[in-house]
Amino acid sequence: MANEVRHYVDVEIGDEITPLVKEIGVARMMAYGAATWDFIRLHYDADYARELGFEAPFVDGQMMGGFLTQHVQDWAGPEAFLRKLAFRNRVMAFPGDSLTCRGVVTDVSATDEGGMVECDLWVENQRGEKVVDPANALLRFPLRSGG
Repeated sequence: MANEVRHYVDVEIGDEITPLVKEIGVARMMAYGAATWDFIRLHYDADYARELGFEAPFVDGQMMGGFLTQHVQDWAGPEAFLRKLAFRNRVMAFPGDSLTCRGVVTDVSATDEGGMVECDLWVENQRGEKVVDPANALLRFPLRSGG
């Protein structure tokens, strides 16, 4: 749940990050383009995409970063802060695809800044192909609630 407060002391290496499923449609792709002022026709114009040799409009790769950010931030809760996110797109995603963001905690450490949690992430489509892989995130949790 997005509003659940997660405490650093409750996070352990090997913990699975709650999966996040995103259904891809042209309307979502167009809304992303509008929100980011990125109106590249390849992401919404089917005829144009086919003229250039693609089967259909395809998801803007940076949209995956938005999905991954939502994925880890929803899991981490409102007191955590995403410090770093890196990812590599591997497979194109198209309208009609169902994408599942997944992840696992790989490191937990305490610093003066707070509890640092590293996660390995990936995104799979409905065929089990890894659309994004590898990906990783670094989150800072307060050492105690409210601090």
